[in-house]
Amino acid sequence: MLLPLVVVVGMLNIGPRIRKSRLDSFFVPRTIPGSQPSLEGMGWNKEVHDAAKMAIGRFWSYSCIPFFVARSPYWQQMVDAITICGAGFKAPSESDLRGPILSQMVDDVKKDLDEQRHIWSTKGCTIMTDGWTDRRNRTLLNFLVSSAGGTVFIKSIDTSAHCKNATYLCEQIEEVIEDVGEENVVQVVTDNAANYVAAGRLLMERHPSIIWTPCAAHCIDLMLEDIGKIPWVKRCVERARNVCKFVYNHSWVLALMRQYTEQKELHRPGITRFATNFLTLQSMLRSKPALRRMIVGEEWSSSSYATTPAGIEMADCIFDEQGFWVPCDEIVKFVKPLVVLLRVADGDKPAMGYIYEGMDRAKEAIRFVYGADESKYGPIWEIIDRRWHHQLHRPIHAAAYYLNLAFRFIPSFKADAEVLNGLYAIMGRWDLLVLLR
Repeated sequence: MLLPLVVVVGMLNIGPRIRKSRLDSFFVPRTIPGSQPSLEGMGWNKEVHDAAKMAIGRFWSYSCIPFFVARSPYWQQMVDAITICGAGFKAPSESDLRGPILSQMVDDVKKDLDEQRHIWSTKGCTIMTDGWTDRRNRTLLNFLVSSAGGTVFIKSIDTSAHCKNATYLCEQIEEVIEDVGEENVVQVVTDNAANYVAAGRLLMERHPSIIWTPCAAHCIDLMLEDIGKIPWVKRCVERARNVCKFVYNHSWVLALMRQYTEQKELHRPGITRFATNFLTLQSMLRSKPALRRMIVGEEWSSSSYATTPAGIEMADCIFDEQGFWVPCDEIVKFVKPLVVLLRVADGDKPAMGYIYEGMDRAKEAIRFVYGADESKYGPIWEIIDRRWHHQLHRPIHAAAYYLNLAFRFIPSFKADAEVLNGLYAIMGRWDLLVLLR
């Protein structure tokens, strides 16, 4: 009867599915050790192989293809298929690629989607929304469906001309629910903006068997953002930002820094996530000795940058042990547990079953950093609890924790009242037919 709940634990992000080549059923893959004939038996010629690699390299460079494309799971598959065809194989033309080959790939995607729909009907699925703004300032809303079989993109809509209130968002989500099948949807995940929260509540009122859940990664990032508003933390981050801004806005200073750091970079803070500020502080701590050597070096001292207000401010920051480096080290230590949890929530592996326990462990790690001094870790706990209790925490997190076998049979597992209440609350949202399907 708990099958739908168990499915929830494995329902977030799964890696891409790799379609096998049609030739795989006729030939043994040549990249499997021991599957290909010996080099001597095939008349192997090193010069021929080197020439082939150079031909690939010239095509790669002439076409301006990024080198990381060679990590594609389809790259070796393509080479194997060409090798099987042997000499005289004629590469597809531009019209072939944009015509029949593209049409065949579309058909393959449709077949994959049919397979996914079968998984949705047997194991349930999660609908996820992702809003973003493109280069033309259009507000787009993506819909994806995640299940045990992977994550599938369903559609994208342009919401620029609409008022994105709770009613409108709920209606758009309901269209996807109707396409997927209401009986197949376990939960809907959105971000934590007020309109999405209201849409989630309206959705659960209209569809009692569906659970709305806020995005865990977004909530954790909001916790980090709130921590960044603490006055002494904000001051430290601003000083680090100013150093990075000055270095990367002047090519000579940047080249000098790279010389002293052995080409290591300072992680520049972003505008969307406080986690990038943490990475900036972490990278500055790592480069602290190199930055100090640079400032006392003759090149810097004799440069015109050393006498500018921004240059003097940077030098003061780099040599301010108590005012900058000590709080910088403290921030990196107590923020790290939350950043680790953010990576878990925002990663490619299923995360639902780890959020509840992960939040407890993050708080305990923060308390350990301060040696159980409540006057120091207490304000940080208050920030975390405010977001956790009022935004992120849902009964489904407790239920997923209870059903997660990674925690279920370890000594520290505790099925307290909060966990059991969460489990029973989730069970109560599904009628008997849902539980027995």
